[in-house]
Amino acid sequence: MYFTQHKKLTFLSAPAAKVAKLHSSSAAVQLSFSGYSPQPCRAYLLQLTGGGKALVIVAFYLLETRCTVFFVPEKGEVAASQADSVYEEGYQFVESMGFVLTQTDFHLLSAADKQSYWSKIPITQPPQAVTVQQEVSLPDKSEEELQLLREKSLSSLGRYLASM
Repeated sequence: MYFTQHKKLTFLSAPAAKVAKLHSSSAAVQLSFSGYSPQPCRAYLLQLTGGGKALVIVAFYLLETRCTVFFVPEKGEVAASQADSVYEEGYQFVESMGFVLTQTDFHLLSAADKQSYWSKIPITQPPQAVTVQQEVSLPDKSEEELQLLREKSLSSLGRYLASM
């Protein structure tokens, strides 16, 4: 199953009670997504459940622009009986992009703690405005440093394209 970018989704407003599983990356990885400059981001993998169905979501939170890029299975929601296999595919998708995912133990929290934790995760927040100056200003770098950054960005783009 393939994961495709959900371009209209900018943040998750689902209630914490619907989150059955949640993994997050232990460190940021430099990636480039269409419409955004290459930048470090964190990854989240989660499963929302309800009504006998499940939706697996992959979210990449871009640290510099403070917005989230979401991916969902091309088939969308699946029967709860298929959720584990789709979740595993999402896990492999995220790891293929260079992330190491860790279990958050979200499912073990009390209802109140789940809500508190969920409301603080950046993928549940509306995108924050970043000033134009912040987006386009570059620190003074030597030509050699800029070349290293270009090479790093190209390798990140390669990982992204290989995962598609």
